[in-house]
Amino acid sequence: MMPGMGIKASDIESAVDDTQLARMEAIVLSMTPAERKDPKLLNPSRKHRIAKGAGVDIAVVNRFIKQFEQSQKMMKQLPGMMGGFGGGKKGRFKLPF
Repeated sequence: MMPGMGIKASDIESAVDDTQLARMEAIVLSMTPAERKDPKLLNPSRKHRIAKGAGVDIAVVNRFIKQFEQSQKMMKQLPGMMGGFGGGKKGRFKLPF
């Protein structure tokens, strides 16, 4: 079980498809380092180049970028959902590393 999520690890493993992971990896590897750092740089011509390099349709690249942006938003909200852990109260918890 993932803490606080109510999801079993076996459910996640069965939901992840190896072909999808390979496709995502191809998309990321088709990007330049600057595009990886800042996805806002991706205009339609860059998306077309990435799709061509990864061997997928432009819609797949758009979907991947949208999923990435949604996961970024969720990760920013995560500290607030975890009871303020790391939410600006530095020094509150001592970590072993």
